Amino acid sequence: MAIRVAIVTPDRILYETEKADLVVLPGKVGGFGVLKRHTPLLSALKKGRITIRENGAGREFEISGGFVEVLPDKVTVLAES
Repeated sequence: MAIRVAIVTPDRILYETEKADLVVLPGKVGGFGVLKRHTPLLSALKKGRITIRENGAGREFEISGGFVEVLPDKVTVLAES
């Protein structure tokens, strides 16, 4: 089973997948990774890189900050840009 991931900006949905194995995020107090069945949390994000791993391949996105909602099977990033 995989994690659903959505990265959303005020203008559009930047990226969506239902096949992520790992999401690494730039938290305000330090980077952190999210795997399937992660404990729910809300966190502020600082400027930095989001890395999404799907079947061993990685995709990276630069954000200028924002917030993330983590659920056991879904990660939603609300990015400023």
